[in-house]
Amino acid sequence: MQSLSLDDLDKRILRLLQFNCRLSFAELSRELDVAEATARFRVNRLVEDGVITRFAALVNPSKVGMKVSGAILLKIDPAYLEDACKQLVSFSETLYLFQSTGEYDVVSVIVARDMEHLNNLVKNTKMIPGVKDARVSVTTRFLKFDPSIVL
Repeated sequence: MQSLSLDDLDKRILRLLQFNCRLSFAELSRELDVAEATARFRVNRLVEDGVITRFAALVNPSKVGMKVSGAILLKIDPAYLEDACKQLVSFSETLYLFQSTGEYDVVSVIVARDMEHLNNLVKNTKMIPGVKDARVSVTTRFLKFDPSIVL
């Protein structure tokens, strides 16, 4: 994946939208001291170029009934890796899915309603063809959830 060259205005737009994606083009233009058409054009270009993949609200999982969170560390047969990852991505409980180096091939960060839900999720994960091993680490405290990137 090739990174794009972002100028200072692009970075300023991204910083503002990461903090508050509900800003209107008019509000962006005032904050950035540029024409509204410029703000609109730049944001649309960032979307078209795939820099901005979507606009979303960050939700506290525990406030919406997802009281348990954790990570599932997976060893997956290389012949099944792509198909296994597609299945893991399809789970609504999957917040993040990372392919990694080292002892485990994939790390799945998940949320669940309760321990029974978590156990079912782990069981379903272990049943995916190609999964050789799955280690679960349940979180005990919510310390930070901030997917924004410092620019």
